This record gives sequence, structure tokens and C-alpha cells, in this order.
Amino acid sequence: MKNFVFDLYGTLADIHTDEKNPKFIRRIEKYFGADFFARYYALCKSLDTGGLCEIDLFKVFSNLAPDNAEKAAMYFRAKSRQSFRAYKGAHRLLKSLKKAGAKLYILSNAQACFTRPELEKLKFPRYFNGIELSSDFGQKKPSAEFFGHIVKKYSLDKSETIYIGNDFCTDILGAKAAGLKTAYIKSNRSPSSDSLERARGAADFATDDFEKLSEFLISLV
Repeated sequence: MKNFVFDLYGTLADIHTDEKNPKFIRRIEKYFGADFFARYYALCKSLDTGGLCEIDLFKVFSNLAPDNAEKAAMYFRAKSRQSFRAYKGAHRLLKSLKKAGAKLYILSNAQACFTRPELEKLKFPRYFNGIELSSDFGQKKPSAEFFGHIVKKYSLDKSETIYIGNDFCTDILGAKAAGLKTAYIKSNRSPSSDSLERARGAADFATDDFEKLSEFLISLV
């Protein structure tokens, strides 16, 4: 296997955000003004065309804080985070795959204005040949077009490409429909409805143990 395409949150990185937390809401309203959330949700709704559309929240923050949208977005995200870290073994896995000559990519449902700074915090970009985020593309997984985008952009041979994710429907079924091999990790951030047994029946590999996932992926290089 030459190409390893990873989901990010719940697969390589453990993150928990809470935008309903009263403390978070108070902080944001103090920073942006009492009418922030009304304007924020109205703008989000105006950009959402339905289906698998993924809006770009940077456009929202550019409207709400035109003088410093990047800082505003980063403040919003930082205050919503309850926890954030790379999973144990993630750096070791990525380093091992890279050293073995594999090409690594990220294809994730994520907001670039939040995620690119978080990738830097995790020191992940050095491992990857390409990082594709849904807010940049305008569609989110399991969009066949989004999976096809990374295949086309980097000229990936599907028979030599595996997608690794923690969401059975979005990641595994989406990647399989796009003609990719798949590996599933049931993590603490996987949907509660996910079944490891069901994943094992559909994915090329499925586990709830990151170390076993690492061993499997390294064995493919």
C-alpha cells in the first residue's frame, strides 16, 4: 500500500468541544456582543445549501469581525475546546509510515479556520503530503465528490490507497463507495451507533485498539 488517507478528529486526534456550555456562551457574548449568536447562526443558515454542503465558517467570521476574522475564529474555537490532544501512538504511526516510504494525506470534515491552527499545535503537517478539509472543498464526507477530489488532485491509485477513519457511515461506507480500501478504528469519538462487528463485516480492517490499527497499517507498506 502506497497511500494512507486519514480522517483527523476521532482518528488521529482526540477533541471535545462544547458550544452549548453556558460558560462558553457568556465568554463569546462578552467578547463579540450579546447579539453574536443570533447573527452567527443566521449567517450559517444563509450559507447552507443543504445536502452534503459544507459551509466555510471563515466567511461567517469575516462578516462578524471583518477587521480580524482569523483571530476571532481562533478565539471562538479555543474557548469551545474542552480537551484536545493527539492519540497515544499517533505520531509514532505517522513517523513509521513516512519512514517506510508511504505517502500520507488527511481528508477530514473540518473547518479550515479551526483545524489548520490545530494541526500546527499537534505538529502533524510535517508528516502529510496533502491536507484536504471539507470547508475548503464545499462538501463533506460521505460525499463521493469529496473522496474523488483527493484521488484526482494527488493522482492516487485507488488500488494502492486506504482510508482510515472512526465513523462507520461517513468514513468507511463513504470511502468504500468511492472505491478505496478502508480501515476502521472505534475510538472514544466514534458515533454511539457504530458497531465494531458491523465494521468488521464491511471494512478491510476494523479494531478498537489504536496499537493494533498501527500494526496493521505498517504491515501494508
